[in-house]
Amino acid sequence: MIQPSDISAESLKWVSESIGVSNEDILSKGQKLRIESSQRTFFRIPFKDKSSILMVVPEGIDESIESFYTKAKIFKQANVNVPDIHFKNDSLGHLIVEDFGDDVLQFYLNKKNSNKLIKLAIDQIHKIEVIELDKDIFSDFEKVTVNNLNLFKKFFLEEFLEVPELESSKDEIHEFYSIIISEIRDYPQVINHYDFESRNLMSLSEEKIGVIDFQDALIGPLGIDLASIFKDLYIDWTKEEIVNWLDFYVEKSQIVKSASLKSIDVKRMIDFASLQRQTRILGKLSQVFLELKRSERIKDFKTILKYLMNTSSEYTETKKYSDLFKNLIPTLEQRLKTL
Repeated sequence: MIQPSDISAESLKWVSESIGVSNEDILSKGQKLRIESSQRTFFRIPFKDKSSILMVVPEGIDESIESFYTKAKIFKQANVNVPDIHFKNDSLGHLIVEDFGDDVLQFYLNKKNSNKLIKLAIDQIHKIEVIELDKDIFSDFEKVTVNNLNLFKKFFLEEFLEVPELESSKDEIHEFYSIIISEIRDYPQVINHYDFESRNLMSLSEEKIGVIDFQDALIGPLGIDLASIFKDLYIDWTKEEIVNWLDFYVEKSQIVKSASLKSIDVKRMIDFASLQRQTRILGKLSQVFLELKRSERIKDFKTILKYLMNTSSEYTETKKYSDLFKNLIPTLEQRLKTL
Protein backbone atom coordinates (compact mmCIF):
# COMPACT_ATOMS: atom_id res chain seq x y z
CA MET A 1 0.00 0.00 0.00
CA ILE A 2 1.25 3.49 -0.90
CA GLN A 3 0.64 6.24 1.63
CA PRO A 4 -0.72 9.57 0.28
CA SER A 5 2.31 11.25 1.86
CA ASP A 6 4.64 9.13 -0.31
CA ILE A 7 3.56 10.69 -3.58
CA SER A 8 2.36 14.16 -4.57
CA ALA A 9 -1.19 14.79 -5.76
CA GLU A 10 0.20 16.02 -9.09
CA SER A 11 2.18 12.82 -9.56
CA LEU A 12 -0.76 10.65 -8.61
CA LYS A 13 -2.98 12.47 -11.08
CA TRP A 14 -0.48 11.95 -13.93
CA VAL A 15 -0.02 8.26 -13.11
CA SER A 16 -3.79 7.74 -12.94
CA GLU A 17 -4.39 9.40 -16.29
CA SER A 18 -1.47 7.58 -17.93
CA ILE A 19 -2.34 4.03 -16.89
CA GLY A 20 -6.11 4.40 -16.61
CA VAL A 21 -6.35 3.37 -12.95
CA SER A 22 -8.04 5.35 -10.20
CA ASN A 23 -6.07 7.16 -7.51
CA GLU A 24 -7.61 4.90 -4.90
CA ASP A 25 -6.53 1.71 -6.67
CA ILE A 26 -3.02 3.02 -7.22
CA LEU A 27 -2.65 3.76 -3.51
CA SER A 28 -4.34 0.61 -2.22
CA LYS A 29 -2.77 -1.83 -4.70
CA GLY A 30 0.59 -0.10 -5.04
CA GLN A 31 3.76 -0.59 -3.04
CA LYS A 32 6.70 1.64 -2.20
CA LEU A 33 9.85 -0.33 -2.94
CA ARG A 34 12.97 -0.59 -0.83
CA ILE A 35 15.87 1.63 -1.88
CA GLU A 36 19.48 1.69 -0.79
CA SER A 37 21.85 4.16 -2.40
CA SER A 38 19.73 5.81 -5.08
CA GLN A 39 18.18 9.22 -4.60
CA ARG A 40 15.25 8.09 -6.71
CA THR A 41 12.02 6.64 -5.32
CA PHE A 42 10.35 3.56 -6.78
CA PHE A 43 6.76 2.30 -6.57
CA ARG A 44 5.17 -0.87 -7.88
CA ILE A 45 1.80 0.14 -9.31
CA PRO A 46 -1.03 -1.74 -11.08
CA PHE A 47 -0.79 -1.75 -14.87
CA LYS A 48 -3.12 -3.67 -17.19
CA ASP A 49 -3.18 -7.29 -16.02
CA LYS A 50 0.26 -7.09 -14.42
CA SER A 51 2.16 -4.29 -12.72
CA SER A 52 4.71 -1.64 -13.59
CA ILE A 53 7.32 0.45 -11.82
CA LEU A 54 6.98 4.17 -11.25
CA MET A 55 10.38 5.84 -10.97
CA VAL A 56 10.43 9.29 -9.38
CA VAL A 57 13.56 11.40 -9.83
CA PRO A 58 13.74 14.39 -7.44
CA GLU A 59 14.49 17.76 -8.97
CA GLY A 60 18.06 18.96 -8.78
CA ILE A 61 19.94 15.64 -8.70
CA ASP A 62 22.34 14.20 -11.26
CA GLU A 63 20.23 11.13 -12.06
CA SER A 64 18.04 12.22 -14.98
CA ILE A 65 15.12 10.43 -16.55
CA GLU A 66 16.33 11.61 -19.95
CA SER A 67 19.57 9.67 -19.53
CA PHE A 68 17.65 6.55 -18.49
CA TYR A 69 15.17 6.95 -21.35
CA THR A 70 17.78 7.59 -24.06
CA LYS A 71 20.11 4.80 -22.97
CA ALA A 72 17.19 2.38 -22.62
CA LYS A 73 16.39 2.88 -26.30
CA ILE A 74 20.01 2.33 -27.32
CA PHE A 75 20.35 -0.75 -25.13
CA LYS A 76 17.11 -2.15 -26.55
CA GLN A 77 18.44 -1.73 -30.08
CA ALA A 78 21.51 -3.72 -29.03
CA ASN A 79 19.24 -6.51 -27.67
CA VAL A 80 20.21 -5.83 -24.06
CA ASN A 81 17.41 -6.94 -21.75
CA VAL A 82 16.33 -3.62 -20.24
CA PRO A 83 12.77 -2.67 -19.18
CA ASP A 84 10.28 -1.27 -21.67
CA ILE A 85 9.34 2.34 -20.95
CA HIS A 86 5.57 2.88 -20.95
CA PHE A 87 5.24 6.57 -20.04
CA LYS A 88 7.55 9.53 -19.42
CA ASN A 89 6.97 12.94 -17.84
CA ASP A 90 9.96 15.28 -18.05
CA SER A 91 8.51 18.09 -15.96
CA LEU A 92 7.69 15.80 -13.05
CA GLY A 93 10.78 13.63 -13.47
CA HIS A 94 8.74 10.43 -13.74
CA LEU A 95 8.97 7.23 -15.73
CA ILE A 96 6.62 4.27 -15.75
CA VAL A 97 8.56 1.20 -16.84
CA GLU A 98 8.18 -2.54 -17.20
CA ASP A 99 8.25 -4.46 -13.91
CA PHE A 100 11.05 -7.06 -13.91
CA GLY A 101 9.79 -8.65 -10.68
CA ASP A 102 11.66 -9.44 -7.48
CA ASP A 103 14.29 -12.02 -8.43
CA VAL A 104 17.33 -9.78 -7.92
CA LEU A 105 20.49 -11.79 -8.50
CA GLN A 106 21.93 -10.46 -5.25
CA PHE A 107 19.43 -12.69 -3.41
CA TYR A 108 18.59 -15.21 -6.15
CA LEU A 109 22.08 -16.56 -6.94
CA ASN A 110 23.17 -19.81 -5.36
CA LYS A 111 25.77 -22.49 -6.02
CA LYS A 112 23.35 -24.47 -8.20
CA ASN A 113 22.27 -21.69 -10.56
CA SER A 114 25.24 -19.32 -10.45
CA ASN A 115 27.21 -20.77 -13.37
CA LYS A 116 24.29 -20.45 -15.75
CA LEU A 117 23.10 -17.06 -14.52
CA ILE A 118 26.53 -15.44 -14.47
CA LYS A 119 27.15 -16.59 -18.04
CA LEU A 120 23.80 -15.08 -19.04
CA ALA A 121 24.89 -11.86 -17.37
CA ILE A 122 28.23 -11.92 -19.21
CA ASP A 123 26.31 -12.30 -22.47
CA GLN A 124 24.66 -8.98 -21.65
CA ILE A 125 28.12 -7.43 -21.23
CA HIS A 126 29.06 -8.79 -24.66
CA LYS A 127 26.13 -6.85 -26.11
CA ILE A 128 26.73 -3.67 -24.12
CA GLU A 129 30.44 -3.36 -24.86
CA VAL A 130 29.95 -3.25 -28.65
CA ILE A 131 27.42 -0.40 -28.60
CA GLU A 132 28.63 2.62 -30.56
CA LEU A 133 30.82 4.99 -28.52
CA ASP A 134 28.55 8.00 -28.95
CA LYS A 135 30.00 10.82 -26.81
CA ASP A 136 26.82 12.84 -27.22
CA ILE A 137 24.97 10.16 -25.25
CA PHE A 138 27.59 8.49 -23.07
CA SER A 139 29.93 10.57 -20.94
CA ASP A 140 33.66 9.96 -20.95
CA PHE A 141 35.18 7.99 -18.06
CA GLU A 142 38.03 10.50 -17.82
CA LYS A 143 35.54 13.18 -16.75
CA VAL A 144 34.50 11.28 -13.62
CA THR A 145 37.84 9.96 -12.38
CA VAL A 146 38.92 13.06 -10.44
CA ASN A 147 35.50 13.38 -8.82
CA ASN A 148 35.59 9.70 -7.82
CA LEU A 149 38.92 10.19 -6.06
CA ASN A 150 37.61 13.28 -4.29
CA LEU A 151 34.55 11.34 -3.11
CA PHE A 152 36.82 8.70 -1.58
CA LYS A 153 39.10 11.21 0.16
CA LYS A 154 36.39 13.58 1.36
CA PHE A 155 33.49 11.31 2.29
CA PHE A 156 35.18 8.03 3.20
CA LEU A 157 38.51 9.10 4.67
CA GLU A 158 37.62 12.47 6.17
CA GLU A 159 33.95 12.40 7.03
CA PHE A 160 33.09 8.73 7.50
CA LEU A 161 36.22 7.41 9.21
CA GLU A 162 36.62 10.74 11.06
CA VAL A 163 40.30 10.22 11.83
CA PRO A 164 42.41 13.41 11.51
CA GLU A 165 45.72 11.50 11.31
CA LEU A 166 44.59 10.00 8.00
CA GLU A 167 45.73 13.26 6.45
CA SER A 168 49.11 11.60 5.88
CA SER A 169 47.42 8.84 3.86
CA LYS A 170 45.96 11.19 1.28
CA ASP A 171 49.18 11.55 -0.70
CA GLU A 172 49.51 7.77 -0.84
CA ILE A 173 45.91 7.46 -1.99
CA HIS A 174 46.53 10.01 -4.72
CA GLU A 175 49.66 8.15 -5.89
CA PHE A 176 47.80 4.84 -5.89
CA TYR A 177 44.85 6.25 -7.82
CA SER A 178 47.12 7.93 -10.37
CA ILE A 179 48.78 4.59 -11.07
CA ILE A 180 45.38 2.95 -11.58
CA ILE A 181 44.06 5.62 -13.94
CA SER A 182 47.30 5.71 -15.92
CA GLU A 183 47.02 1.95 -16.40
CA ILE A 184 43.37 1.61 -17.32
CA ARG A 185 43.12 4.59 -19.67
CA ASP A 186 45.09 2.53 -22.20
CA TYR A 187 42.62 -0.36 -22.14
CA PRO A 188 40.14 -0.88 -25.02
CA GLN A 189 37.33 1.66 -24.65
CA VAL A 190 33.81 0.21 -24.48
CA ILE A 191 30.37 1.12 -23.21
CA ASN A 192 30.16 0.24 -19.52
CA HIS A 193 26.95 -0.14 -17.56
CA TYR A 194 29.15 1.19 -14.73
CA ASP A 195 27.34 -0.61 -11.92
CA PHE A 196 26.88 -4.10 -13.31
CA GLU A 197 26.61 -5.88 -9.98
CA SER A 198 24.19 -8.57 -8.88
CA ARG A 199 21.75 -6.14 -7.27
CA ASN A 200 21.22 -4.48 -10.68
CA LEU A 201 20.58 -7.77 -12.48
CA MET A 202 17.28 -9.65 -12.47
CA SER A 203 16.44 -13.26 -13.21
CA LEU A 204 13.51 -13.05 -15.64
CA SER A 205 13.45 -16.74 -16.53
CA GLU A 206 15.79 -19.72 -16.64
CA GLU A 207 17.24 -18.35 -19.87
CA LYS A 208 17.04 -14.58 -19.45
CA ILE A 209 18.74 -11.95 -17.31
CA GLY A 210 17.34 -8.42 -17.05
CA VAL A 211 19.50 -5.31 -16.61
CA ILE A 212 18.40 -2.26 -14.60
CA ASP A 213 19.91 0.98 -13.23
CA PHE A 214 21.89 1.75 -16.38
CA GLN A 215 21.42 5.53 -16.53
CA ASP A 216 25.08 6.12 -15.60
CA ALA A 217 26.43 4.02 -18.49
CA LEU A 218 29.53 5.62 -19.97
CA ILE A 219 32.50 5.16 -22.29
CA GLY A 220 35.34 3.66 -20.30
CA PRO A 221 37.97 0.95 -20.06
CA LEU A 222 37.20 -2.71 -20.54
CA GLY A 223 37.01 -4.52 -17.21
CA ILE A 224 34.79 -2.29 -15.10
CA ASP A 225 31.57 -4.26 -15.63
CA LEU A 226 33.33 -7.62 -15.32
CA ALA A 227 34.91 -6.44 -12.06
CA SER A 228 31.40 -5.80 -10.72
CA ILE A 229 30.60 -9.49 -11.16
CA PHE A 230 33.88 -11.19 -10.36
CA LYS A 231 34.46 -9.14 -7.21
CA ASP A 232 30.86 -9.23 -6.04
CA LEU A 233 30.18 -7.58 -2.69
CA TYR A 234 27.62 -10.19 -1.70
CA ILE A 235 29.08 -13.52 -2.86
CA ASP A 236 32.67 -14.74 -2.57
CA TRP A 237 33.39 -16.70 -5.76
CA THR A 238 36.09 -19.37 -5.94
CA LYS A 239 39.12 -18.94 -8.19
CA GLU A 240 37.88 -21.84 -10.30
CA GLU A 241 34.52 -20.16 -10.88
CA ILE A 242 36.16 -16.88 -11.86
CA VAL A 243 38.59 -18.60 -14.27
CA ASN A 244 35.65 -20.43 -15.88
CA TRP A 245 33.68 -17.19 -16.38
CA LEU A 246 36.74 -15.25 -17.51
CA ASP A 247 37.40 -17.84 -20.23
CA PHE A 248 33.73 -17.73 -21.22
CA TYR A 249 33.88 -13.95 -21.55
CA VAL A 250 37.13 -14.00 -23.55
CA GLU A 251 35.91 -16.70 -25.91
CA LYS A 252 32.82 -14.73 -26.96
CA SER A 253 33.98 -11.11 -26.75
CA GLN A 254 34.31 -9.25 -30.05
CA ILE A 255 36.39 -6.59 -28.31
CA VAL A 256 38.87 -9.17 -27.01
CA LYS A 257 39.23 -10.71 -30.46
CA SER A 258 39.76 -7.36 -32.20
CA ALA A 259 42.43 -6.36 -29.65
CA SER A 260 44.08 -9.84 -29.71
CA LEU A 261 43.87 -10.16 -25.93
CA LYS A 262 44.43 -13.30 -23.87
CA SER A 263 42.72 -14.33 -20.65
CA ILE A 264 45.70 -13.18 -18.57
CA ASP A 265 45.50 -9.74 -20.19
CA VAL A 266 41.80 -9.43 -19.42
CA LYS A 267 42.31 -10.61 -15.84
CA ARG A 268 44.76 -7.77 -15.29
CA MET A 269 42.28 -5.32 -16.83
CA ILE A 270 39.52 -6.54 -14.54
CA ASP A 271 41.74 -6.31 -11.46
CA PHE A 272 42.95 -2.78 -12.15
CA ALA A 273 39.45 -1.64 -13.12
CA SER A 274 38.16 -3.11 -9.86
CA LEU A 275 40.61 -0.98 -7.87
CA GLN A 276 39.13 2.15 -9.44
CA ARG A 277 35.58 0.87 -8.99
CA GLN A 278 35.99 -0.04 -5.33
CA THR A 279 37.61 3.29 -4.49
CA ARG A 280 34.66 5.03 -6.14
CA ILE A 281 32.06 2.91 -4.33
CA LEU A 282 33.51 3.59 -0.88
CA GLY A 283 33.36 7.31 -1.55
CA LYS A 284 29.88 7.29 -3.05
CA LEU A 285 28.30 5.06 -0.40
CA SER A 286 29.88 7.14 2.35
CA GLN A 287 28.32 10.23 0.79
CA VAL A 288 24.92 8.51 0.61
CA PHE A 289 25.17 7.52 4.28
CA LEU A 290 26.26 10.96 5.45
CA GLU A 291 23.86 13.04 3.34
CA LEU A 292 20.82 10.77 3.00
CA LYS A 293 21.17 8.78 6.23
CA ARG A 294 20.95 5.47 4.37
CA SER A 295 22.93 2.88 6.29
CA GLU A 296 22.04 -0.28 4.34
CA ARG A 297 25.30 -0.40 2.39
CA ILE A 298 27.87 0.39 5.08
CA LYS A 299 27.99 -3.32 5.92
CA ASP A 300 29.80 -3.75 2.58
CA PHE A 301 32.65 -1.39 3.44
CA LYS A 302 34.91 -4.03 5.01
CA THR A 303 34.50 -6.34 2.01
CA ILE A 304 35.43 -3.49 -0.33
CA LEU A 305 38.55 -2.62 1.69
CA LYS A 306 39.62 -6.26 1.66
CA TYR A 307 39.22 -6.39 -2.12
CA LEU A 308 41.39 -3.27 -2.40
CA MET A 309 43.99 -4.78 -0.07
CA ASN A 310 44.11 -8.20 -1.76
CA THR A 311 43.95 -7.06 -5.38
CA SER A 312 46.59 -4.36 -4.98
CA SER A 313 48.93 -6.93 -3.39
CA GLU A 314 48.93 -9.00 -6.61
CA TYR A 315 50.73 -6.46 -8.82
CA THR A 316 54.18 -4.89 -8.62
CA GLU A 317 52.84 -1.42 -9.40
CA THR A 318 50.34 -1.43 -6.51
CA LYS A 319 51.76 -3.89 -4.00
CA LYS A 320 53.15 -1.29 -1.63
CA TYR A 321 49.68 0.25 -1.22
CA SER A 322 48.15 -2.99 0.06
CA ASP A 323 49.16 -2.17 3.65
CA LEU A 324 47.50 1.23 3.33
CA PHE A 325 44.11 -0.44 2.89
CA LYS A 326 44.91 -3.14 5.44
CA ASN A 327 45.64 -0.47 8.04
CA LEU A 328 42.29 1.21 7.38
CA ILE A 329 40.33 -1.93 8.35
CA PRO A 330 40.75 -1.59 12.18
CA THR A 331 39.79 2.09 11.88
CA LEU A 332 36.70 1.11 9.91
CA GLU A 333 35.76 -1.58 12.42
CA GLN A 334 35.94 0.90 15.27
CA ARG A 335 33.84 3.39 13.33
CA LEU A 336 31.17 0.79 12.56
CA LYS A 337 30.83 0.01 16.27
CA THR A 338 29.72 3.58 16.89
CA LEU A 339 26.85 3.44 14.40
